Amino acid sequence: MSLRYLPFLALLFATCRPASQPPTPSPEHQKALDQFQLMDGFRIELVAAEPLVTDPVAMEIDENGQLFVVEMPGYPLDLSRSGRIKLLTDTNNDGYPDKSQIWADSLTLPTGLMRWRNGLIVTDAPDVLYIEDTNGDGRADRRQVLLTGFARSNPQHNLNSPVFGPDNWIYVAHEGAITPFVYKKEFGDEGSPIRFPGGSSLRGAGATSLPKNADGRNVRFRPDTYQLEELSGETQYGQTFDPWGHHLLTSNANHLFHEVLASRYIRQNPNLLVPDATQNIPDHGDAAEVYPTTENPNHQLLTDKGVITSSCGVTWYNGGAFGKAFDRVTFIGEPSHNLVHADVIEDNGASFVAKRLLEKREFLTSKDAWFRPVNFYVGPDGALYVVDYYRQSIEHPEWMSDEMAKSGVLYNGKDKGRIYRIVPENGLPMNWLGQLDLGKKTTAELVALLDQPNGWTRRTAQRLLYQRNDRAGIEPLRNLIANAERPEANVPALWLLRNLNALDAETLRLALRNPVAGVRETAIRVAEDANNPALLSALLPLASDTDAKVRYQLLCTLGRSNDSRAEEARLAILKRGIDDPWVGPAALAGASGREMALYNVAKQAFGAKPSNAKQTFFAYIGATLGNRAQPAEVAQLFRPDAQADWCRVAALSGLARLWQHRGVTVQLSNTDRLALLPNLNGPVPPDSWQTQLDLLRLVGLPKTSSTVTDVAKQAAQIATNARQDVARRSAAVQLLALYKPAAYEKLLAELTVQKGPEPLRLAAFQSLSRSASRRACTLALADWAALTPTLRRTAIDAFMDQPDQILALLAAIDRQQIQRTDLDWHQQVHLMNYDDNRIRTEARRLLAADEDRQVVLAKYQPALVKTGQATSGKTVFQRVCSSCHQLNGQGVAFGPDLTTLRNRNPQSIMTEILHPNHSIADGYDFYTATLRNGQVVSGILARETSTTLTLRGPGGTETVVSRTDVSRLDKSKQSAMPVGLEAQISLQQMADLLAYIRGK
Repeated sequence: MSLRYLPFLALLFATCRPASQPPTPSPEHQKALDQFQLMDGFRIELVAAEPLVTDPVAMEIDENGQLFVVEMPGYPLDLSRSGRIKLLTDTNNDGYPDKSQIWADSLTLPTGLMRWRNGLIVTDAPDVLYIEDTNGDGRADRRQVLLTGFARSNPQHNLNSPVFGPDNWIYVAHEGAITPFVYKKEFGDEGSPIRFPGGSSLRGAGATSLPKNADGRNVRFRPDTYQLEELSGETQYGQTFDPWGHHLLTSNANHLFHEVLASRYIRQNPNLLVPDATQNIPDHGDAAEVYPTTENPNHQLLTDKGVITSSCGVTWYNGGAFGKAFDRVTFIGEPSHNLVHADVIEDNGASFVAKRLLEKREFLTSKDAWFRPVNFYVGPDGALYVVDYYRQSIEHPEWMSDEMAKSGVLYNGKDKGRIYRIVPENGLPMNWLGQLDLGKKTTAELVALLDQPNGWTRRTAQRLLYQRNDRAGIEPLRNLIANAERPEANVPALWLLRNLNALDAETLRLALRNPVAGVRETAIRVAEDANNPALLSALLPLASDTDAKVRYQLLCTLGRSNDSRAEEARLAILKRGIDDPWVGPAALAGASGREMALYNVAKQAFGAKPSNAKQTFFAYIGATLGNRAQPAEVAQLFRPDAQADWCRVAALSGLARLWQHRGVTVQLSNTDRLALLPNLNGPVPPDSWQTQLDLLRLVGLPKTSSTVTDVAKQAAQIATNARQDVARRSAAVQLLALYKPAAYEKLLAELTVQKGPEPLRLAAFQSLSRSASRRACTLALADWAALTPTLRRTAIDAFMDQPDQILALLAAIDRQQIQRTDLDWHQQVHLMNYDDNRIRTEARRLLAADEDRQVVLAKYQPALVKTGQATSGKTVFQRVCSSCHQLNGQGVAFGPDLTTLRNRNPQSIMTEILHPNHSIADGYDFYTATLRNGQVVSGILARETSTTLTLRGPGGTETVVSRTDVSRLDKSKQSAMPVGLEAQISLQQMADLLAYIRGK
């Protein structure tokens, strides 16, 4: 601990007793302590355990040093309102709790709490509650619903972790409801519009509501002013902020990600479709390898062993007591592996990169398989408090084997639970319990506490100052910004001045000149919120700031200004930062109505040298212009540019993707269509040709002219010339099919059945299926055994176009020429519910699973004891699985990456293969979006923002659609994986496949 920390302790704990050692633990609790392995330089102490606390999931320390703990004994299935909040106290003056009392009860599945005014804000789906003890008897007697409408889904996915944010908003962690199969009645609720209770009576006070379940997004609100906002990110259990207000999130295998592009910026441009607003930041990836020390681990059926699979409780350490090396460290709990993982966060442009704190080991592990770290808390003493749910089983029975779910283990440990504290090896006094007096301090004294090294102290002082709304704090806050010892003090001071409507230009300029980048970034954000045009001149010089995050924040903030100087600054930032993938979307978000001007300037700036980020940026521009649907603007994209034509082609690719699902939004002239004709005798730019052909397919060829005829002749010569490169021939084939499909039908058929390069065969077959679908299907049937998985999937799509072709497909399945598993599950369901009775009857006869899945699993048990050959298993994977899954970097990223299953037990993997509807992996529900133009888009919901949905279809193709275009979004009750794969896999092949998946 630094000596500078000691005056703060003296101030904060002026009335505290001398420090003492923790009480001697019971033999059982000492055994738990002995089983920990902790990073060198630290020690772990027991703070509280059963019977004082049981089933703890969150804790809060208030300004008076009162310790509140949320207990959730009902997990996983009990909805009988057994949840409660306990107040822990110290009666023997040793600094540690020795008494607990129930402060509030009759909660269902409470997931978090936060001090607010004289009570607590508690998350308990479907509500955010305010609970208060009004008479001081230690028992809450007031309960008020602040917000309601959140889904009561699986408890692991309900709203949770309310946090008082750096900007004086209350943030609620939240994600979309999941689809239960086993426990539909208990956890099938999908929520309703998020709202303040009171309805229309509150609208005059400015209250708003959010869409159903807030579209599965995080939420922030202010209960006193009825302000409510949907954010652009989501999180599962836990959220945290760094000292400068960057929002970090977590979810299962994706243990750390950052909300980079805020919803308020995305919404500035209603025509911009951004597929994601968050960035995964660990350099060790999703499902990162972990290093447990558990003895006799108890991993459930669907737990991925050896990798992060249950990340929760993400916490940025800001205690100020672990040394400078921990000033940028985050912790997450990984209860499935009985450990705590830590990362060091480094800046990386507009976002971050997270690197392991330790290599080949973890910050904290336990040999005890019942140790379940689910949450953390940084206390007023700087210690890291670890909330241990302590259960034999942490997994929900929705994803357990039936035997385990029925074995009685679900509630083993329900009468237990622990809270630990981690401190430096030389110790930290625990002398805050019931001994703090921040609530009694003057406004000036609270302002002084904002300049302390401990994050709990700064946040608590900020909250108290915000609640007081005392204008006596204005001058002390301004003085603090001028003289703060710690740069972090500027953040609460600036936001408090903003809320007091007292942010003067001189104070802002002082903050904008601060040598610490985070202070400058915060000052920009606060100035934006102040909405004072006079502050613009103070912001503009930061367009050339040395820090990427400062420039990025200014780019976002200036998007709200129509001043020409702001536009110049935005362009300067864009030019400097275009290779950061977040800068382009942020620039477009602030260019609503000025996208074409931005396009022209960007062409001049970037045209000399393409890059992935630049091409993505221009594709965004093209799609945004297509959404705006201004014919004169779109027409400019069809005019070749000798200096930077790749910019135009990239913009056209975005336009093509938009029109493919939204429809053509403007009428093109014949000249524009002529400009789309590819020059097949020029250099090979396959992306350019494909984009031009995609657009021609949507808008049609130019009216008959000699140019079209000449290009068609070139295409015919190229298509039949085996010496030409594949990309050129593939483009020629597609052009011929557009020109005179009947005349070239024979050529397309020949190229389809020839054993040539797959891209050429695929182009020929797709072209043939568009013009002569019946012939394409006949050709596919004749050559089915030799078709690649990609060609088979394309052929199935062709069969599904017409009722008579569907009947031909079903006939082929009946004679076992085509396997029913060649159809994805949702195609099978579609046919079994088809409007045509002939098709529906035949499909149900052929496609309905003819064996009970448990019977099939029983038949395949011998595969678990057979010796599998991984080399043979690779062949099985390529034939059966690779069209939807990746493994070792091979295959299509549609379903879960099978690499994450490497450490799972063989029985679990085989169950997933043979009984896919037993459960759906989190994040792999299959959706069908019906658009307002009647088009239907289906797939896994790969990503969401507050304005877009990204659906990933079989084959890995992604479609980004605007939420406003969706008239209906249906979630399937079935897995995207087809039932009946046993028809393609023998017992030995199953053993081989399991060996390959597990890397054996």
